[in-house]
Amino acid sequence: MKRHLFILIWLIAFGLGAGATNYVVCVGISNYPGNNDDLRVSANDANTMAKLYRANGGCEVAKLTDSNATRAKVISQLNALFAKATSADRIVLFFSGHGTPGYFLCYDGLLSYKQIVEVMRRSKASCKMVMADACFSGKMRSSKQRGKKYSSKDVMFFLSSRSNEPSKESSFSNSVFTIYLERGLRGGADKNKDRVITARELYEFVHKGVIEATDNSQHPVMWGNFNDNMVILKWR
Repeated sequence: MKRHLFILIWLIAFGLGAGATNYVVCVGISNYPGNNDDLRVSANDANTMAKLYRANGGCEVAKLTDSNATRAKVISQLNALFAKATSADRIVLFFSGHGTPGYFLCYDGLLSYKQIVEVMRRSKASCKMVMADACFSGKMRSSKQRGKKYSSKDVMFFLSSRSNEPSKESSFSNSVFTIYLERGLRGGADKNKDRVITARELYEFVHKGVIEATDNSQHPVMWGNFNDNMVILKWR
């Protein structure tokens, strides 16, 4: 009897109760139709973030890059993956590519912030995040867009630049924002070394790094209805 009780406690502590599952969709588009709008590292940004989340045992990750990242496929993947989440879980959209006020540019068309939020609203996840490495992504928090149609409980938006700023690529294999986002999530932002990355820890690390790397010309923004101590990622 004692042995069975011990096994049950062990399963709760280390198995069934191991923590939230992260459902993550990573989208990156470097090669747009034609030759005028191509980017250099956005597809690799998605590869980098997918690799990071897959390194954590509590994640299910989908990745869409370049011609595979059509508007219809992105929406379909968001709906399919985020529908799996329970109230104990987290959902994440990472996007790297062209942005314009109010929209991300998929391979074949515009994906509006409103559509993204509507998908997230339908998910049961208690923690919902959008991380975007796109020009003018900060426009998402303009006064008109902070109204009812964009509000959603427990959604955190971490955007690579202010509403009037481009987001810079780099001479390395990732964009500047993604470089510091990946470093922060891998542990650089973990000030107290508890293997848990909180919203405040991540913002402070990434914001400082991007400002310094771009000579104060790019300023990441984080906003939404969430607590500063909200867990962004917990390493297992």
